[in-house]
Amino acid sequence: MAFALPVLMVMASLSVDVGYWRYQQRVQQTAADSAALAGAVAMANAAPPSSIVAAAQSDAATNGFASSNVTVNTPPASGAYAGTAGAVEVIVAKQQPAHFSALFGQSSTVSARAVATLSSADRNCVYALDPTSDGAITLNGGAVSMPNCGMISDGGVLFNEGSVNAASIGYAGSSSTINGTAFSESSPQQAVAGADPCPTISGCAYLTSTPPTSGTCAAQTAFNSPGTITLSPGNYCAQVVVSGGGSVVFSPGVYAFESGFVNNDETSMSGTGVTFYVPAGQFYVYGSPTVNLSAPTSGPTAGVVYYQAASDDASFTINSSSQTGGGWAGMIYAPSSQVVVDGPLSNWLLLVGDDVTLDGTSSVNVPDASFPGIVGHAVLAE
Repeated sequence: MAFALPVLMVMASLSVDVGYWRYQQRVQQTAADSAALAGAVAMANAAPPSSIVAAAQSDAATNGFASSNVTVNTPPASGAYAGTAGAVEVIVAKQQPAHFSALFGQSSTVSARAVATLSSADRNCVYALDPTSDGAITLNGGAVSMPNCGMISDGGVLFNEGSVNAASIGYAGSSSTINGTAFSESSPQQAVAGADPCPTISGCAYLTSTPPTSGTCAAQTAFNSPGTITLSPGNYCAQVVVSGGGSVVFSPGVYAFESGFVNNDETSMSGTGVTFYVPAGQFYVYGSPTVNLSAPTSGPTAGVVYYQAASDDASFTINSSSQTGGGWAGMIYAPSSQVVVDGPLSNWLLLVGDDVTLDGTSSVNVPDASFPGIVGHAVLAE
């Protein structure tokens, strides 16, 4: 017993201290995970590397770890994501005390590591930002297919008939009304309100900070022809009106319609690589023309097909009878407006309105969650 007692004391002291170190390692892992996510969120908001490091260190400090104990690498310096842009590595290392084993010369530096990255998977495709509406997202019949992305309402949701196949359906308000709608993947669930995604999307953020309304005003704003009307990019200071029963073709580029746009009776509207910017007034299309409009896939306005300034609350209505490969393909941004979809939308899409209504003939099809210019949301990778 006398000879065995020192050995038993060493084993007991080590077991107590190792258990404590193990507990501290779990605490540090939680801090590393949280700090890596904070750094990735800063990255999603286009912060410079110094701000990404500061965001991660600040988050670690809220969990009790000083910056001297926190190493932030972007891109990561080790692991599967070493050298990968768009990823943040955080290492939390701290010398932990030895309560009993110090008597025998034992000590420990406990370390925890985490990596967060940005992912566009499972993003939201439809945002309704009105927190006061019981039907900020309303479906009146029609069909919605977005199996790889979701819908988020800052108010309530109202579903009347129709069908929805979405990765997620969230609402932050108190009201969820469902009348005969078929849900094939997910059903409406209470959720945290969705923030306006514009600041995290390069094309949308660019239009917010750099309104394309400078330069010479276009001389002609009224067009009437039974044939093809071709419009060129530029700054249209007066309301643009097209009519004549023919078709309107938009050449690639950015169109600033400072007082809005009206299609009286053109039977088709088409354009590839176009962005419409509306700071005031309304973009309105009468009738049910065939629409094939797509946003640029590169450049400063990548992904944005329609941008309506937050100061403009005029409603925006999509009313088209058919589509040839796109309908309105791209981001439709009207954060202060009632957005009504009465016709098809497809390909890649990001729809943001104050209230969003999908009417009976709407057919929203988003087969792919990828989107030009979107950086994604923060997720833990390691």
